[in-house]
Amino acid sequence: MALQAPAAPARALLLLLAFAVSASSSTHSHSHLVSAPAPVPETETTTGSSSSDGCGCGPTPPPWDFENQKLTALYSVIQTFKRTITSDPLGVTSTWVGTKICDSADNGTAYKGFFCDHPPDSPPGTRTVASIDFNGFHLRAPTLAGFIDAFPDLALFHANSNSFSGNVPDLTGLPYFYELDLSNNAFSGSFPDTVVPLGNLLFLDLRFNGFSGSVPAPVFALSVEALFLNNNGFSGDIPDSAFGSTTAEYLVVANNQFTGPIPRSIFNVSGTLSEVLFLNNRFSGCLPYEIGLVEGLTVFDAGGNEIKGPIPLSFGCLSDVEQLNLAGNQLYGHVPDVLCALAKTGKLGNLSLSDNYFHSVGRLCMELVRSRVLDVKKNCILGFPRQRPAMECAAFYADPSKHCPFIPHIPCDLPGFRPPAFAPPSKALPATKTTGHGGGGGN
Repeated sequence: MALQAPAAPARALLLLLAFAVSASSSTHSHSHLVSAPAPVPETETTTGSSSSDGCGCGPTPPPWDFENQKLTALYSVIQTFKRTITSDPLGVTSTWVGTKICDSADNGTAYKGFFCDHPPDSPPGTRTVASIDFNGFHLRAPTLAGFIDAFPDLALFHANSNSFSGNVPDLTGLPYFYELDLSNNAFSGSFPDTVVPLGNLLFLDLRFNGFSGSVPAPVFALSVEALFLNNNGFSGDIPDSAFGSTTAEYLVVANNQFTGPIPRSIFNVSGTLSEVLFLNNRFSGCLPYEIGLVEGLTVFDAGGNEIKGPIPLSFGCLSDVEQLNLAGNQLYGHVPDVLCALAKTGKLGNLSLSDNYFHSVGRLCMELVRSRVLDVKKNCILGFPRQRPAMECAAFYADPSKHCPFIPHIPCDLPGFRPPAFAPPSKALPATKTTGHGGGGGN
């Protein structure tokens, strides 16, 4: 899966939903907006001599036509931030003039990047800035503090592909806020503590920055649908409790320095987690059997780590998986047909097991190798091209520290993979739980 940082999609419907959900519980006061002194709008210069000569042909202020007091107050916030911007190669800020702050809602070109809507605690028809989308603007400013946290009705902020830095502002005072994208910027330092209390957050994207250090456990308890932390310098273990509380459908922590095992509690997100990318970290330990219990998983990528052990037969239960990458680890043993069967009975279209220590493949797996669905180069499979040297393979298998326990059990009903024929009927496993030692060659 590509890990470029594309612009996050606009979510107008979610914006309205967030307003509706937050309306009943909001206690935010806007009295300071009503009492704020009226700012002087930025003037647009005209040709002619300076007004100082008394001819009256100098700059003329635009009409005082702000829609409401909310927008009157936000004008000065925008202009103050505009003066802090040190680079604007696309000339975006040249549109931040005049009083038509909600021009984008009317298909206009003024105030590019600002979008208005109707907050629920205001009189009908009262518009204010509800979302800010600076994706791809390539703006540079030393801080966002005092800017995005000064929009009391803001619901989302997107700033993909800019050069913002400094501290991430405290947004806990924004009752409708639910989406934060700071990807592909110049932020650094430890994980921003100001994000942790954002209990209503649905989307958090911090990828492609210079953050480092551990990720606080409460981050994984945020009510997010998508959590993107990839391409930073985060380190330390992912706490085992992380998968007992996360609601994320998409979890991407790739290209960091995370260590320790993949938490076995991952089975707790069955039916919720759809895509998880662990690739290119320093994860170790045995490949968890519990991964095969995650119903609805479509993408699992743990390539480029230090994970060891055989492939659990439970992986054959991942009926929805489309992409599975375990390349570049220390996995070994037999590649089971119960996994490769997913290319026929399930949705599996891409399976990479290269750069490991597997010594053999099943019959169905052999078919996937021939059809190039399965990549097994740089392993220890006799007779296969582009494998590891024999001495390297022998040394690996002789090292007991590389070994993990194997569980000969399939926790789902897979046609062709049945319990042992000699099992007494009274003690046979239920139909939904079969072993992999019978007619299908599951192990």
